[in-house]
Amino acid sequence: MNGIQLLNKDQLISVLSQGRTATAIHIGEEAVIQVANQAMLDIWGKDSAVIGKGLEEALPELKGQPFAKMFKRVWQEGITLSGAETAADLMVGGQMRTFYFDFEYRAIKDELGQVICVLHLANDVTDRVMNRRIIQQVHAKDQALEREQALNEELSAANEELKAVNDELDQSQTELSLMNELLEARVAARVKDLSKSEMRYREISDELAAINEELNAANEELMSSNEELLEAKENLQKTFDQLEDKEIALRLTVEAANLGTWHIHSVTRAFITSARLRELFGFHPDHEITIDDALEQVTEEYRSYVQQKFENALSGNGDFDVSYPVVGFHDQKLRWLRAIGNLKSDKSGEFSSFTGVVMDITPIKKDEQRKNDFIAMVSHELKTPLTSLNGYIQILQRKVNGVGNEFINNSLVLAGKQVKKMTGMINGFLNVSRLESGKIVLSPTHFSLSNLVESALEESRMIEDGMNFIFHGCDHLLVYADYDKISSVIVNLLSNAIKYAPLSKQIDVKCELADQMAQVSVRDYGIGIQTQDMDKLFERYYRVQSDSHISGFGIGLYLSAEIIARHNGRIWVDSEPGQGSTFYFSLPLNGKV
Repeated sequence: MNGIQLLNKDQLISVLSQGRTATAIHIGEEAVIQVANQAMLDIWGKDSAVIGKGLEEALPELKGQPFAKMFKRVWQEGITLSGAETAADLMVGGQMRTFYFDFEYRAIKDELGQVICVLHLANDVTDRVMNRRIIQQVHAKDQALEREQALNEELSAANEELKAVNDELDQSQTELSLMNELLEARVAARVKDLSKSEMRYREISDELAAINEELNAANEELMSSNEELLEAKENLQKTFDQLEDKEIALRLTVEAANLGTWHIHSVTRAFITSARLRELFGFHPDHEITIDDALEQVTEEYRSYVQQKFENALSGNGDFDVSYPVVGFHDQKLRWLRAIGNLKSDKSGEFSSFTGVVMDITPIKKDEQRKNDFIAMVSHELKTPLTSLNGYIQILQRKVNGVGNEFINNSLVLAGKQVKKMTGMINGFLNVSRLESGKIVLSPTHFSLSNLVESALEESRMIEDGMNFIFHGCDHLLVYADYDKISSVIVNLLSNAIKYAPLSKQIDVKCELADQMAQVSVRDYGIGIQTQDMDKLFERYYRVQSDSHISGFGIGLYLSAEIIARHNGRIWVDSEPGQGSTFYFSLPLNGKV
């Protein structure tokens, strides 16, 4: 093919083996392993000796788990099956352990539609699942603290009830004293008149009997009150015992999670810390520290940010959840910490208690840095051959232009589109790496938003010549932003509209002034978005689960959201399933051209 040498089987296997994504190729209903790169072998805990074996022969521990049946179904039906955060028990290092994976089994077919192999992709998300569980445990501890507060309130109410019972008892005793005085007075009067008549004596006797009955009733009431008082005392003791048990359980939970804890009085700023917290900041466990001591260990570039978040939370402006690096006071060791806190007002209303936990997330941060460095390196290395490949395609297009071979012309056009698509995906990964490493720098200039949208539409028309783009202009709104990065946001929204509306040939694009902001919207008439997915669309690597099998890695909308946020703008979506979607973003308005 004009000097281009196709890769042979060994070269293809070599390229596959160097991929970062865990990948394997299987054939047959027994899922015989034909190829598995090192990333997949690491997940299995095996070496290349498993090549040529069936899946359950290579990994006996999978027997009884659903994966072999899934492979068999993919092979027989020629479909794609996938899963997210799926648990799998694997024998690694001689021990059976549970891991969690995002995976996909995809049937690869030949030109006749026959399945020739099954492509197996996997991504180990065990750390993500375990981290989420840790956060859930912290949340459970917060709920335990709230239940403890509720028990304290119940105890206070019980004390109030006990006080009321004592007041009633005092009142009963006073009434009894008054009744005794009345009895004495009546007896004295009756005795004085006893000599008047026997009838009078009998009346006095009857009255004495009535008074005795009243005294007996009062004694019974007094005994009942004493019983109620004893029962209230027993209930109070049970409440104290429950509070003590819950306090012990909470302390054991915090110690098991290896968390540091703190408590701050909002008025006096008294700083009460656990030994573990002091260790995380590099102090000796028995060294009492102040708030300023802790802030001083935060690295300089994060110190003002952490202090601002801390002051905002302490003043009652929301919860506290901040990640930051510190340098240990004694050991000078760099650690990444995550602090989670909550402000609770005292019932007196005079002060608040700011309490929370601190956890060591240094391993997570190191993994993220290694991942970002690897993505940046691989993305950079892949761009060079893609640039060369794109050049070769353009040369071929010029050479065959006018030959009249429609198949070759169309094939070269499709190849050019795929190269452009792959270049866009690589740029997306590279931008994610730069974003998370803080290396994306905005270069704002003044430009017409309308002209930028028209330029992006022209580029999309060249790629998708069968699509009808309808543009509603915006009177040349002038914005002060990074031209290239805003252009990438618009191109990404247009690309998504094309992908998720395969049966529709119309996309509406609108540019307008709304609430003193420059606003752009892209509407498609495609499959729409489920309500439960809309809040997660702009999260990194999040992809909607559907039967459409639309390709992508879930980074386009994440990057778009980050770019708009760094411009102090806003991005959102309106959608109904089956009715299409409209994506919006707005930017601060600088003025009109």
